[in-house]
Amino acid sequence: MLRTFADYATFPLLLVGAYVAASLLLSLGVHTLLVTPLVVGPIIAVTWCLERLRPERHQPTERDVPLITEGAHFIFNFEFGYGLALLASLGVETICRASFAPLWPAAWPLPLQLLLALACYEVTSYWQHRWFHRVPRLWRFHALHHGGGYLDLVRAGRFHFVDFASAAFAAYLPLVILGAPEDVVTLMAVVVSALGLSQHANFRSRSPGWLDWLICTPAVHRRHHAKAFTESDVNFGNTLMIFDVLFGTYAKPDPIGPKEIGSEDDPLPRGFWRQLLTPFRRS
Repeated sequence: MLRTFADYATFPLLLVGAYVAASLLLSLGVHTLLVTPLVVGPIIAVTWCLERLRPERHQPTERDVPLITEGAHFIFNFEFGYGLALLASLGVETICRASFAPLWPAAWPLPLQLLLALACYEVTSYWQHRWFHRVPRLWRFHALHHGGGYLDLVRAGRFHFVDFASAAFAAYLPLVILGAPEDVVTLMAVVVSALGLSQHANFRSRSPGWLDWLICTPAVHRRHHAKAFTESDVNFGNTLMIFDVLFGTYAKPDPIGPKEIGSEDDPLPRGFWRQLLTPFRRS
């Protein structure tokens, strides 16, 4: 019974813990630039421990991408892509604030503002993600995230900078245009980070079917990482599943995930520089 409780409680506790910790730090006046690393850092540590104490699936003994290459992708592709998205967002924000007053309902209770922020985030995030799967030229950049048969915590940071920059910019664009307060954006960033880490981590997690319809739980996202295209071409939501439900791309997940992880006809070359440059080549 305790094992079952842990299976169902781990994922919600990580999300609630991230929200509570970030809210507390913000209420204490901690600068928004420090809140995300102060909360996400411990979540990474907890998730890493869970992968070793309660793994969901047996992983291949040899990683598809060496850890040093994964680290290079995080430092260059992930962080560089985020930086590009941030610069572009600041440019849009400057134009918007010079053109009209913020439209964001800042008087709403913070939990409602967070829910609205997640919905706005998903409006554009869903379509960016779906297009990077469906458009062959764009898939060449997103394939880096899906390549290989190893799915764990580290995979949450393996993106091509073109893919991640466009994903982050598209996701935050509605919030920038509406003028969402910095505290709300920070709180949402923490929750989204906790979601992303949980969705890719290899720890035991179960969720009731009704929750899978609402939130991109680990089981829902593992289905998206299935090797078979007929299984993976679904569940494009990163936070809420509302647009998958509305546009017919939601698929019920298997609790333990697909039989194989990866992508058919895996286009992922080996080596950091080849993985970085190959998507730009003409085919």
